[in-house]
Amino acid sequence: MDPSKEVKGFFSVLDYGAVGDGETLNSHAIQSAIDACASQSGGIVFIPPGRYLTGTIELKNNVALELAAEACLLGSKDLADYPEQEPSLYENRSLVYATHAHHIALQGQGTIDGQGSAFPCGAEGFNFEDETAAPSAQTFIRPKLVRFVKCQHVAIQDLTLQQSPFWCCHIENCKGVRLNGVHIFNRANQNNDGFDLTDCEDVFASNCKVDCGDDAFALQVGGRNIVITNCLISTRWAAFRMGPDARGIFRDICVSNCVVYDTYGAAIKLQEVEGGVMENILFDNIVMENVTGPISIRLGGYLGWRHDRKESFPIGTFRNVQINNIRARVSDNAYPLAHEVPPFPGEWKSCINITGVPGYYVENVTLSNLHVTFPGGGTLEDANAQVPELRDHYPEYHMFGTLPAYGLYVRHTRGLVLNNITFDFAGIEKRPALVCEDVEDLELADFRASGDQESLAMMVLRDTHQAFIHGCRPLQSVRTFLRLEGAGSREILLAGNDLHKAVQPIELAGNAPGSALVPEAGH
Repeated sequence: MDPSKEVKGFFSVLDYGAVGDGETLNSHAIQSAIDACASQSGGIVFIPPGRYLTGTIELKNNVALELAAEACLLGSKDLADYPEQEPSLYENRSLVYATHAHHIALQGQGTIDGQGSAFPCGAEGFNFEDETAAPSAQTFIRPKLVRFVKCQHVAIQDLTLQQSPFWCCHIENCKGVRLNGVHIFNRANQNNDGFDLTDCEDVFASNCKVDCGDDAFALQVGGRNIVITNCLISTRWAAFRMGPDARGIFRDICVSNCVVYDTYGAAIKLQEVEGGVMENILFDNIVMENVTGPISIRLGGYLGWRHDRKESFPIGTFRNVQINNIRARVSDNAYPLAHEVPPFPGEWKSCINITGVPGYYVENVTLSNLHVTFPGGGTLEDANAQVPELRDHYPEYHMFGTLPAYGLYVRHTRGLVLNNITFDFAGIEKRPALVCEDVEDLELADFRASGDQESLAMMVLRDTHQAFIHGCRPLQSVRTFLRLEGAGSREILLAGNDLHKAVQPIELAGNAPGSALVPEAGH
């Protein structure tokens, strides 16, 4: 019995001429089924088992496209089968498309395969020596797998999305988005992102597995009321990236209960460089295995080749970030596939970094309950490196090269709390665990770190003021517990620290005044 004849709102693409032989182009047949479904108040358009070659298809109001367990939508290898659509950030062609639609869904146990290797993007599209240089136009003439624009009540669930020529799933200016149980495998080309969420609101992503060649979850322009939870991620670049396209407002975003592994572009990257606002952001319960970075927070300006600007974007606002309950093992290298972006020098010996620019501070950041194991390899020369400001440079976690701390480097930050943190390393390491420059209002509690007798100190504070350091201790014998540098150092209070493994508790250097230390009460 043909179920399409019996169930109202059920439309099989076979009834509209589709052929699942992997060779017949089915764009017209599938679109006819979708149009018929939409014209009758919506329902399910069903793709039965088979391989259905197709170009662009467009979802309409109240339509769910459902793929059977052994069904595959196979993207055409001919660019002519992907007409241009509504203008977009980068490419505006896609395989599955919707605009200004409501109550739409992609669902089922089947697969959407973009055959991305048919749209080559060679390394000539990028200038790996100069990240500020614009890529060639040909770099982006490749379809995305899924693209929804200005839609409401969007659901993608249970499907496998794989081998897009470009980004996998781009959701723009949508409200009410549910992503559940989706498996993305996207490593056929360059720029192979997983989920790209551009200025979306009310988003819930859960139980997804993402294995891709570029950012797994990329939030761009802005985003509000977003939850990402219970996901498994591996990628050449960031697992979670907010910005650098950040002209709008990122607010009220929570990421939790995720495992990130074999990820070589920093697991978490938060980048505000286009004058917008980032605030009220929480990461909690994240396991990171074999990652670089692993966390990078950047507030700056940016000249912006993407917008053909002749002057930098203004400096925006970055505040109220909590990163809790992280267990991470940092890789000693980045290992991309042959066609993915090769490693940059700063990706070796990487560490957590939080940086603003002079006069503009990252504000109110809390890191708590972190245990991070680093590979080691830092030298005394690395520990004494001068870090450039790079105010208008394209933001990347490796942009400064090898940083002078092995664990955490912080600069131009106000209101920083570090609580119950352990940093250790697997090899030889001569850099301090922590270096702070121009940091105001610092609380360091229950901080434990490995060290080395030849390193400058377990931690270095440079031109830092209003710091309260308590309950901290070195895990191994170190020459100095705390080194203070800079004439701007002041109001530094130490209390209740375990210093028995430090040869000397404090060293004043680089014009740091003796008055910078505040006597502990009762002493």
